[in-house]
Amino acid sequence: MSMEETANCVDRLVTVGLGYGSKFKSLGVPLYEAACKKLGGGPLSLVAAQRMTEEIKAGDRVLLVSQFASTNMPFGETDGPLGVASLARAVSFGLGALPVIVTGPRDIEVARCTTKAAGLIVMEYSDAKKTAAAAAAEVAFPCVDKDESKKVAAAIIDEYAPKAVISVETVGPNKKGIKHSGVGAVNIEAQDRMPGLEYLFYEATARGIPTIGCIDRGNEVGSGTIEEDVRNITPYADVCRCPCKAGTACAVKTDIVFPAAISNWGGYAITAMIAFLLKNSEILQDEDTERRMLEACIMAGAVDGALGRPVMSVDGVKVKGQQALITTLHSIIENALTGL
Repeated sequence: MSMEETANCVDRLVTVGLGYGSKFKSLGVPLYEAACKKLGGGPLSLVAAQRMTEEIKAGDRVLLVSQFASTNMPFGETDGPLGVASLARAVSFGLGALPVIVTGPRDIEVARCTTKAAGLIVMEYSDAKKTAAAAAAEVAFPCVDKDESKKVAAAIIDEYAPKAVISVETVGPNKKGIKHSGVGAVNIEAQDRMPGLEYLFYEATARGIPTIGCIDRGNEVGSGTIEEDVRNITPYADVCRCPCKAGTACAVKTDIVFPAAISNWGGYAITAMIAFLLKNSEILQDEDTERRMLEACIMAGAVDGALGRPVMSVDGVKVKGQQALITTLHSIIENALTGL
């Protein structure tokens, strides 16, 4: 298969409807189509993978961002950390660059354990940049006010000089600056301040650093790129059920936005296409590694965001479904590379 044919197969797979009930309406396909139209036609996994392989070189740094810890999910959810861990493999094993994982203080243990399970050592940046082993650095973004968040974001960009800043399932503010749960009932900062990770993307954009956002319902960083479509497609995105009434749609833009059925799967699709472009399918985690990643994520405190429980699933899709997706992605990439 050609690059575009391969990427189209990958993208169709990760946007497939999951049979959700009305509360968790499947939005992958319509949001994906809107993003393709906005970005010139897609396929989005290829667009993102080509941008990364062209601009990220050995020894560079890439910021990988995820965050959803709040009062209802004290240590975050299983959607986000696994996508970051998969992309960390692509950045390290594939591109020879250093992934720098940035998240909130209460998400950091989950991100660390999940990434370790994916096959990377996770350590402080000063140590990670010196090791010859497959490694990732970690940074906890503090929960501070708007002005201080701007300063923290600028300092992080200054220190790491990243070649890209990528989000997977990072909750972001709507047009009024309020962050919401996916079903629009809760202003999740009303009782609990969250880190202003969106300022990393504002700062990166201002400096011309490429940004990518992997999303699913449209309340995540990157959704602002297709905000009008999110408001038309996603329930409660235009008018939420909290007092602000400004909707769940996140207003934060990224250069590339990848809507998938589950945000992790957008990250997996990009990793798969990097593996294809570099002709090395092992860059994408295998089925056993996927299980280890999910188990590590849960044992560190994350919950399934749809179910609200620390069980072996992501957004209601059980571990065997997650592993089946990985198996199928490998089949697509390996068959395309061998010409089958």
